[in-house]
Formats: sequence, C-alpha cells, structure tokens
Amino acid sequence: MRKLVLAISMLAFAGSAAFADPIQERQALMKERGKLAGQLSKVVKGEEDFDAAAVLTTLKALQANAEKFDAEKLFPAGSDKGDTTAAPKIWEDMA
Repeated sequence: MRKLVLAISMLAFAGSAAFADPIQERQALMKERGKLAGQLSKVVKGEEDFDAAAVLTTLKALQANAEKFDAEKLFPAGSDKGDTTAAPKIWEDMA
C-alpha cells in the first residue's frame, strides 16, 4: 500500500510539471501508465492481496493519465526524430 501511495504522489508531482518537449511528455505518460498497469497486474496475478480502495485509486490514476493523452500534442509532425522509440507506424496512421 505504501508503494501505491508513493507512486500516486509521484504521479501528482509529475503531472504538475509542464513539458515543452512532446517526446519527453509522451514518454513520461507512457512510463506512468506502465507503472499503473504493473500495480494492477500484481493484484490480478495474485502477487498482492486485493484491496478495493487501492485498485480504485490506481484505476482513477490510469483514467487521469488517459485524459492527458492528446495524440495531436504528443505526436506532432517532426517528433519522430530524436530520442524516441515510438514506432514509425504511428506517423503513418494517426487514426
């Protein structure tokens, strides 16, 4: 539970920072999303006990992450260059 509280605190801090670089912003959002999914995965796999309040908090954080994910802002033309591991297919099919 402490890890969950710490992760959410870190997410709140990270969410308050404004990113000028779309590559850094999308990487930060995806890392955040991965951590949240990992927390849920541990519960699903039975590696951690089910705690409804903790799961709900994680799901709400995941929803907040998804609401910040603006594809036009995060994947603007030209952001396929630089320190990115985003697949080229993203720029071919933005739908």
